[in-house]
Amino acid sequence: MTNSFIDARRKAESDSQDPQERNRLWWERLPMTYVDWSKQDRALKEEWDFETTRREVLSNGPFLRETFDYSRFAGKEVLDIGCGAGIMSGLFADAGALVTSIDLTRAAVEITKHSGERWGFPFRIGRMDAEALALKDDSFDFAFSWGVLHHTRDTEKAFAEVARVLRPGGTGLIMVYHKTSAVYYLKGLHGLLVRGKLFSGYNLETVQRFYTDGYYHRHFTRRELSDALTDAGLNVNRTIVTQMQKKILPGVPGWLDRRLKACVGWFVIAEFTKPAEPSNPSMGSS
Repeated sequence: MTNSFIDARRKAESDSQDPQERNRLWWERLPMTYVDWSKQDRALKEEWDFETTRREVLSNGPFLRETFDYSRFAGKEVLDIGCGAGIMSGLFADAGALVTSIDLTRAAVEITKHSGERWGFPFRIGRMDAEALALKDDSFDFAFSWGVLHHTRDTEKAFAEVARVLRPGGTGLIMVYHKTSAVYYLKGLHGLLVRGKLFSGYNLETVQRFYTDGYYHRHFTRRELSDALTDAGLNVNRTIVTQMQKKILPGVPGWLDRRLKACVGWFVIAEFTKPAEPSNPSMGSS
């Protein structure tokens, strides 16, 4: 896994000087299909692949499986930012949402297109940069991004784009990596101290490249995420910390595992609303 991440970084850096193009090239080489990172062929080709991946995403994601209510978006315009393999787009479309799927890479657009064809969902799909969405202002009822916007060059710029394309009163959910997490510190300290990266000039943030997917992989505290979305013009309703289904530490009892994930899990989720436009003040008096 580590070699795959570093190899993709080196190849992207040798092919382009542009930071966001390097980001795109990393993901073209290793598209997010939930296939093991060490695999060279990461495409989903057969119907079995798509169905298996959808089941895996839900079985491995307790929040997506147990907490998130897709049915409330029936008939709503939903934007899936960073569609990857099209799994989340499919779940929204299956619930009756009108889905627009976008991604930075050609690979993801093609895979999502095939996903829609396999499942019979009419996704509207486009390749575009989350930092410069080629979409009209006030176009969507809901914006969704699961584990994507921490991978872009300027996350705050992407948040501002989310605010721009949401309708007044529209809502959204964004998940990014959690800085105050067991994963961030355990993997970071392992890299620095056990693997000796500290002596090569790495720190807790930069050493993550050996363990974490993406050319960029920014981590946020709850406060940092909330402040960044507020600065983008969005009202944050709540933040939630969670993690994948697998236990956060081997052997811990279920009740402790749930508590740890809610405190130091690797994912931090923000749910937010775009403020409704203020009503026009009364003009003059009678």
